[in-house]
Amino acid sequence: MKSRAWSFLLVATGICVASPSFADLKKGDKLQTIANLHPDMGHRVLFTLNYQLPGLIPVCSDVRLTKVSKKKLEFEYSGQLFEIGYEGFTEGAGVSFQKAVESIYFGKACDKAKIQSLSKIDQDGIRTGEPKVGMSREGVLFAMGRPPFHANPDLGSNAWRYWRNRYGQKVIHFGEDGKVSGIQ
Repeated sequence: MKSRAWSFLLVATGICVASPSFADLKKGDKLQTIANLHPDMGHRVLFTLNYQLPGLIPVCSDVRLTKVSKKKLEFEYSGQLFEIGYEGFTEGAGVSFQKAVESIYFGKACDKAKIQSLSKIDQDGIRTGEPKVGMSREGVLFAMGRPPFHANPDLGSNAWRYWRNRYGQKVIHFGEDGKVSGIQ
C-alpha cells in the first residue's frame, strides 16, 4: 500500500514538474495552465479551493500574469482578466497561497507529451474537463486539477472530493486498478 501511495504522489507532482517558484513570478510572465481551470466566467474568478464551475480554460493554455501578490494573482487569458483568490479552507489546511497556485494552476510549460500518452477515455475527459469512469488519476488531475487540499491531503486515497460550487460536491471514486470506478 505504501508503494502505491508513493506512486500516486509522484503522479500528482509529475504534473507540476515545470512549475515556477511563486517567489519568481512577476507581472508580465507568460505561463501555461497545467490542468483545466474551471473559473466563474461571469466574475472571472478562481479560488484555491478549485471549484469545478462550468467555465473552462483548457490545459496547456497560454496565460500572462498581470498582478502577483501574497494572497491574490491576476492573469490574462484570451484577452480577458481573471483573478485567483486565496480562500479559508486552503489556508486552514496549512497550504500557502503560493503552494496552491504552483500545485493547481500554472507552469512554465504543460506536459503535452504526457497528456498524449494517456488513454482515449482520459483524453476525452481532459478535453471536456469532466471525469469519466475508466479515467486514470493522472487524467483526472489534468481534467479537473488537484482536488482541494483540506479534503484531500492524500492523493493515494480511493476517493477525491471536489466542490462544484460553495454548496455542491462531486466525489470521484477509484478502484484497485487506480481507474475511476464511480462519480457521485
